[in-house]
Amino acid sequence: MGGFAEIDWNRIWRETRQQRTCKAKGSQDWDRKAASFARRNRQSPYIDHLLTIINPEPTATVLDVGAGPGTLAIPMARRVRQVTALDFSTRMLEELTVGAAAAGLGNITTVRAAWEDDWSALGLVPHDIAVASRSLAVDDLEAALVKLNHFARQRVYLTDRVGAGPFDPEVFAAVGRTFESGPDYIITLNLLYSLGIHARVDFIPAEYSACYASRAEAVDSLIWMLEELQPGEAEKFETYLAERLSCQVDGTWTVARRHRPLWAVLWWEKE
Repeated sequence: MGGFAEIDWNRIWRETRQQRTCKAKGSQDWDRKAASFARRNRQSPYIDHLLTIINPEPTATVLDVGAGPGTLAIPMARRVRQVTALDFSTRMLEELTVGAAAAGLGNITTVRAAWEDDWSALGLVPHDIAVASRSLAVDDLEAALVKLNHFARQRVYLTDRVGAGPFDPEVFAAVGRTFESGPDYIITLNLLYSLGIHARVDFIPAEYSACYASRAEAVDSLIWMLEELQPGEAEKFETYLAERLSCQVDGTWTVARRHRPLWAVLWWEKE
């Protein structure tokens, strides 16, 4: 019988990813979702929690991999000397640039690249801190972790799902879909261990807003999980909304969600 050290965690990651309900999105998919994604994540308690854990020095340089519309990069740039925001979606980086300008920030550099690209060939150099916040949507996890570690001089932070993460299994069940969450942080943690990296683990509750300005905004907080409704699902989804959505006396809307999303923050110091 083989020992723990012989387990191929990268293979387990790949196989589990193939079984998940929500498949990986390409750059064009994220281009289409850039504007709505930016609106939905502009005010995120998750980011406040993550910044508290990272607690960067004012002189630090930070590499934000999978930066999206600047959900982390923009508030991070207010606290550090320089941020390099890397993403493979052109539209996401455009949203980030607009947001940075609106915030009066001039210390963010954007780089269009994917995990699989040669970052050194694009002029990227190691930063004090490297972060991959909710962006480990890769087939080769081992290569991504080794690359992230290489481009950090002092510390590395990454966040990965715990179980279903931001997805609510009850939304899928409501429209008659089965749900497989795919791999979560425990595989990542074990793979890091096999690479000789002893990561620390913190947890962040993904606190979604309990109050929305309109019904459409409340629905948007749910429908993103399903991508688009298939024939026969719309009526079931409306039934779910009738049970979970409610309008308050002040005109705002609330969603009764029983699933409590959780993120794991894995981080380590470079030797």
